[in-house]
Amino acid sequence: MTTTLEAPTQRTASASNEGLNSAVQPKLTPQNSDRLAMGLLVIQPSPFCNINCDYCYLPNRTDTRRMDHAVLEKVMDKVWDSGLVLSPFSLLWHAGEPLAVPISWYEKAFEIINRYPKAKDYVIHSVQTNGTLINDKWCEFLNKHEVEVGLSVDGPREIHDHHRKTRKGEGTFDKTMRGMECLKKNNVPFGVVSVISDVSVDHPDEMYDFYREHGITGIGFNIEEVEGANETSSLGKDGGLDRIRAFLKQFYLRNKADGFPLNVREFQNAERNILEPGWCSRPDGGYYNQEADPFGMVNVDCFGNFSSFSPELLGQSTEKYESFTFGNLLSGSLFDATVNGAFQHVLADIEAGNQKCSETCQFYKYCGGASPSNKYYENGTFDSTETHQCRSTVMMPMEIILEDLENDLGITETVSPLIEMPKPPGV
Repeated sequence: MTTTLEAPTQRTASASNEGLNSAVQPKLTPQNSDRLAMGLLVIQPSPFCNINCDYCYLPNRTDTRRMDHAVLEKVMDKVWDSGLVLSPFSLLWHAGEPLAVPISWYEKAFEIINRYPKAKDYVIHSVQTNGTLINDKWCEFLNKHEVEVGLSVDGPREIHDHHRKTRKGEGTFDKTMRGMECLKKNNVPFGVVSVISDVSVDHPDEMYDFYREHGITGIGFNIEEVEGANETSSLGKDGGLDRIRAFLKQFYLRNKADGFPLNVREFQNAERNILEPGWCSRPDGGYYNQEADPFGMVNVDCFGNFSSFSPELLGQSTEKYESFTFGNLLSGSLFDATVNGAFQHVLADIEAGNQKCSETCQFYKYCGGASPSNKYYENGTFDSTETHQCRSTVMMPMEIILEDLENDLGITETVSPLIEMPKPPGV
């Protein structure tokens, strides 16, 4: 039986309904629900990628197999039957290069998905692409289906081409920028994700000027990580964290001097935590961390195998936890994972690690334990605490913004603070 849930009704006052309660009911989300709920579904149409970035965490990037539509239909059956669809969720087409799969495949895929009750209202499609295959036909498709686009570009040519190469070792900058210009020409909104590595971390001004020159306004920084197939990071050496902090601070100051024309994901998250406490809190007041929540994220490969928690775990091998594949949706349900020994082991260690974070880290109530996959790949276990990733994407941005606020308000060691860092409700 397919389970569907009605979106919450919103009531507003108007000239024709004077006297009705004008308060808008809060939107039901995975954060404010007392039930398990899915906020992100990651689907891998194919593991294949047409380029060969040397810091990529994904294995099997030369495998050209793709998901059968019958598999996709089965996956969507199980997702809708799970009862985890409480509200609109993001469906991210990811893993490999999703645009290496033809438009005709996606046209059929979207037709299948739209058969499900409320799918057109509940499914928010997005795609993360290297941009090299974007053309006018792709732009027409993306606009038609209102697909949110994330474009991977690392900065100016000499920075981008250092790590993001073709299989022949050639740079991909020209093809990526051609794709970006095609998106602009066709009025397709997009944001950019840039990996910050050893070749970019010492050049915040050049990076900032690049975004401004090309009219890029939405940016996310992925600090190069030790994850999956990427077993070392060029920023893992002594002094790496100091270089990252210097990069972030200078970038923030440049953006401030210009009146904040760039929306930087890491700083926006930090600002919201500081100025809007509780924006991502559970009903009990604790921070909602989608990556640490069972089934908050569901990640499915092209064969119907699935995992939960961090999407970077999908398809990865592990000795400590047996497997990060918790089941297959062709033969079972999502909740088969709950009787899977590996799932129980991973969940127990994630919760144990988060408990340690809550006892030792002042930032815990603003991140909920950060990313489990980074704990595993950096520390060897989910039952652990700080990582390079949480220092550089959670702690540093908050420290930089708080320092800036204190400077603006004239707060020093000899002057009593005029503000305190707000705490989420219930803390």
